[in-house]
Amino acid sequence: MKDFGPAFGIANAVLYEGYLLFPYTASTTKNRVRWQFGVVVPEKYLAAQTGEHAEAQTEVLFAPDGSPDIDVLLRFLQVEARTVEVKHGERFDPARAFRIGNRTYVSFDEAVERELLVNIRSDGGFRQSAPLHIDGGRDIDELRDDDGAVVARIVRERWPIAGSLTVEVEPLENDGARFSRLRVRVANASDVVPGERSAALRTSLVSTHVLLAIEGGAFLSVLDPPPYAAAATAALANRQTFPVLVGEAGVDAQRASLVLSSPIILYDFPALGPRTEADAFDATEIDELLTLSVLSLSDDERAEARVTDPRARAIVERAESFGPAAIARLHAGALHRIDDGAAVTTSAPVFERLADPSAGAGFDLPAIDCVFVGGVKVSRGSSVRLHPRGRADSWDSLMDGKIATVRAIHQDFEDRMYVAVTVDDDPASDLHDWYGRSFFFSPDEVEPLAAADGP
Repeated sequence: MKDFGPAFGIANAVLYEGYLLFPYTASTTKNRVRWQFGVVVPEKYLAAQTGEHAEAQTEVLFAPDGSPDIDVLLRFLQVEARTVEVKHGERFDPARAFRIGNRTYVSFDEAVERELLVNIRSDGGFRQSAPLHIDGGRDIDELRDDDGAVVARIVRERWPIAGSLTVEVEPLENDGARFSRLRVRVANASDVVPGERSAALRTSLVSTHVLLAIEGGAFLSVLDPPPYAAAATAALANRQTFPVLVGEAGVDAQRASLVLSSPIILYDFPALGPRTEADAFDATEIDELLTLSVLSLSDDERAEARVTDPRARAIVERAESFGPAAIARLHAGALHRIDDGAAVTTSAPVFERLADPSAGAGFDLPAIDCVFVGGVKVSRGSSVRLHPRGRADSWDSLMDGKIATVRAIHQDFEDRMYVAVTVDDDPASDLHDWYGRSFFFSPDEVEPLAAADGP
């Protein structure tokens, strides 16, 4: 197999996106409705007109340079049901949870990583279909009390998965430029486990994505193709997936030897944060924010997260060890702040000062009194018009031109200022203010409309 190393980091984030979400407990609603991305259900399940998909298709172009040698790596999760069964006489009955001594066991769905690799060596007409077959299985772990008697057991059950991975190559040409279209189609022909969607997931391919690696050629960007391939790129049919280039953007912004075809929308050359240390199962969030959120959980919530899943236990334990050295590492080893009117660079003192009970409440960043925008003072209660510049997501388009009320001014560890607002014509704005939720904008994204005295 070729070296997919540079792509595995972001691919694993895609693989486990939504596996388990904050607060990482089995009882929370969003962890009862799981795996929303990259789900390829059995074709028979579509008879119920669910709107789910029984296939996913990737199409990309590649330019040969000699004899192309391409690896197609299909990756997904197979759902595994973990059920706690309590012994009553000679029988075992399913239970949501069971406690032995100081250890609690809960019923929860886990997942097993699966892969299927196909290699092709052709830039001419080519078609190959590889069968996908994953066996089912049932594993039992007995739970014993202090006397050694079996009092419960954990049953892990998997259902068989059947399907196919079909790869096709079609040569193309435009004004003397030679390139080929690569099509990868994943189909699920498994039997359906009766029940609701959670049952159908038992034989679904979850978090399905495809990695492509080429030697003797290069893949062309679907988002920013070379001019000679623009028309052919526009004709590509990608279904339930979004292929992007992976690697170093500085080498060639339109060509690369690696592609990640993801069920989540990404841009070319995605990458994890350089100081990301472990999976948090929510690649859209910031490591520091998630860690601080975990620290805000109650003792009971942390205890439940620990027993929900081994991966959740690792997240909690990592958060509990989060201290000055860890936060400095997230910020490249230095925090830049203004202290008594002078700029200082420090790794630990700022964090320790914020964490000092005499300085305030734990990790809460103090609000700033005001910020000046175009010479106008903006503080709590000020009225502003929003003009988002970054266009980070669809919300920015919806917010453009809206009138909002400033709720607070904040400053982060790297001295960036933020204006926290609620939107005036949002029917829920009073609720947002009540429980402290705001939208955050940089000062250059707000237009002061009227000055208001700050607190």
